Amino acid sequence: MIVEEKLILELEPNAGWDSRIHVARCGEMVRAYLIISERFVLVYDTLLGPQSGAWLREQAERLAGKRPIMVINSHADWDHYFGNQCFRDLTILGSRLCRERILGDVGQAELIKKRQEHPEDFNAVELHAPNLAVSGETFLDGGDLTFHLLPTTGHRPDHLALYIPELATLFPGDCVEDPIPLIDEDSTVIDDTLEELARSLEGMLSLEPTWVLANHAPPENGTQRLTANLDYLRSLQSSALQASSLDDLHAERPVDPSWGDFYQQAHRSQVRMAWEQRKSNLR
Repeated sequence: MIVEEKLILELEPNAGWDSRIHVARCGEMVRAYLIISERFVLVYDTLLGPQSGAWLREQAERLAGKRPIMVINSHADWDHYFGNQCFRDLTILGSRLCRERILGDVGQAELIKKRQEHPEDFNAVELHAPNLAVSGETFLDGGDLTFHLLPTTGHRPDHLALYIPELATLFPGDCVEDPIPLIDEDSTVIDDTLEELARSLEGMLSLEPTWVLANHAPPENGTQRLTANLDYLRSLQSSALQASSLDDLHAERPVDPSWGDFYQQAHRSQVRMAWEQRKSNLR
């Protein structure tokens, strides 16, 4: 199906993860997840808007049968919750800060920007925040499956990852990306976002997941990408501590030409953040 920004939305073929997990892939931009438990079907993120959100709702209803459907927003970045309006009659969970960001300046700014870029796709978007806000670690009992919601800051301050211990399957949201993780550069809540994201990754790595199903990377059997993301952050911190200037740090940590323009620019920005946060840590 063709949805917002002319992306192809489809269910990704199962490559070995548990059959109760269904992966909705929206081009190369983002993934959302549908997870079947005895008591309900869980939707982890709602995609880009009313087109992709409606398709996702249809898939959830098909899988749910007579079961109820519950939604989790990983965080308040537009490509993870603009589809909420298609689930507004259901329970939508998110962190308290996620709700505040969607209903505040962050949500409005993102909606204005997307309407300017693609009015044909986003003029119909209505902002709907989680209607059930959670604080701290949260456990949902699905009967056969336990849904463990993990506050995981560093990418965004409102971020919730998801872990299912019975399946040893981790949904790290946007804390894990390919080729490098993205550090929050807009947060006014956290003083050291690089360290926060590194600690979030260390916490998720300690769970020893068998499958890591991220939103902006292909599903992975193992923790290689998670470990590589953590190594990138720790190595960047170490380089920043040893560098004598920001220019020296840029020279020490050049961009990888294979990363593409978006991640190359992100890396340059993150080198600067590593230098600034190094100075903060040394005070």
